[in-house]
Amino acid sequence: MEGYKENFLGENALVSIPNYDSYFDDLALNNQTSEHLLTYVYFSVLQSKSRRIPIISASNIYRVKFEKADRLGNFKRDERIKADEQLSSNDYKKFNSLKAATIEKGHMTKREDVQWDINGDALNAQNAALSTFFYPNAVPQHDSLNNGPWKHLENAVIIKGRVPHPPKVSVFTGPVHDNLDPEFKARLHDGSLFKIPVLFWKVIYYVKEDGILYRAGFLMGQLNPLRNDNLIDEVGFRDFDITEKKSSLKPFLDFKEDENYQVSVLLIEELTKLKFQHAIDRHEDKKPTILKLQEVQIRSFDESLAEKETNYEISGLLV
Repeated sequence: MEGYKENFLGENALVSIPNYDSYFDDLALNNQTSEHLLTYVYFSVLQSKSRRIPIISASNIYRVKFEKADRLGNFKRDERIKADEQLSSNDYKKFNSLKAATIEKGHMTKREDVQWDINGDALNAQNAALSTFFYPNAVPQHDSLNNGPWKHLENAVIIKGRVPHPPKVSVFTGPVHDNLDPEFKARLHDGSLFKIPVLFWKVIYYVKEDGILYRAGFLMGQLNPLRNDNLIDEVGFRDFDITEKKSSLKPFLDFKEDENYQVSVLLIEELTKLKFQHAIDRHEDKKPTILKLQEVQIRSFDESLAEKETNYEISGLLV
């Protein structure tokens, strides 16, 4: 399967997968290639073998080549990496043993992102969409995040054309891996503890009409819904106020609304220890900007999407 392409936006706008040297010792190995990258259709994943979730999911999205396809797909393991380096359906059953249908398999590269074909072949687009249903492309997400702000950010920014002119977008996304992430109260099916991420990041790259490469960064969180449903043990936060302790959550505890932010990509680098391709970032301030969801009429390049779900715009975006 052809995965993420760094020249997707053009030979003069190469966007490589972020430098992940700090995770090198924790990368799952692709047993077919003896390399770390897991390639799918139009996207690639780097998987943490200790956390059993992705570090990065990198995708190429050709927005105007989107094809309609049936909503099909069931998550399955990727046989190219070891079973104990990824989650399973049994693990998600354990997650939802505390409160039914609360924790979902949150796509990092979502189905619609890669549901396109350069020649308009609907079957190829369908197969691309199906390739997103592997556990290395998913992270446990509370349903209020997965079906709320996370979904609408993806739709408003990428699918519905909040970046209006470029037909192509390259996207990197994943969870923030923090040592102080809380432990989920239900153990995995093998009896081991699972630290559930509470922050998720997304960085998009695009070329504007001026021919220059731009980037935009976003953060969203799920700490409050996990707390509210009493799903986590926050042992990791007992020393949180000690100034020497650092956590990805600390910059966000001053905000009452900790779910939706546009941030500097430099801040995402600081939180994730990844190093992203240089580009112009309209949001240079490290202080997060809270984003608001607003129901509006948004013209989509695929009007059938607009008919099936509520349209949202996100106020406060700088793109």
